[in-house]
Amino acid sequence: MNLFKTTVLAGILLTGLLVPTQGYAQTTTPSTDQKTTIFDYKKELKLTDEQEQKIRQLLLDLSKQLQIEQAKLTLANADIEELLKKEAELEKIKEAVNREAAIRATITYIDLATGRQINAVLTSAQLKQWREIQEKARQAQKPKSAPAR
Repeated sequence: MNLFKTTVLAGILLTGLLVPTQGYAQTTTPSTDQKTTIFDYKKELKLTDEQEQKIRQLLLDLSKQLQIEQAKLTLANADIEELLKKEAELEKIKEAVNREAAIRATITYIDLATGRQINAVLTSAQLKQWREIQEKARQAQKPKSAPAR
């Protein structure tokens, strides 16, 4: 990686790590009467303080990892654009596209792994209840179909 890219990546990472990270636990756009995170259901799920602490730490770690991967993704996309502008060899473009795809796969995996870790913090009863809450939220978000005529 050249010096410019290294400097840009370092700047993105430092900026991201200095900004407080709170929003990742949100599943929808917040409103005053809408519950959006597992923490909004703390009483219903009967989360202990220890469980809440563990989940918050997992989400903080996830947020940091995602910031790093997003910075890498930004650079990978810039590389692809540069190669396209220069009309580089197809093999080099293919390598850059594969790097970009690998970063996206890493982001997806990190998200899934964190979800599993959060699930492991919950008791089986809490996990069952949390999945029911999530399913109801998904159903509520689905657009209502027009009535048949």
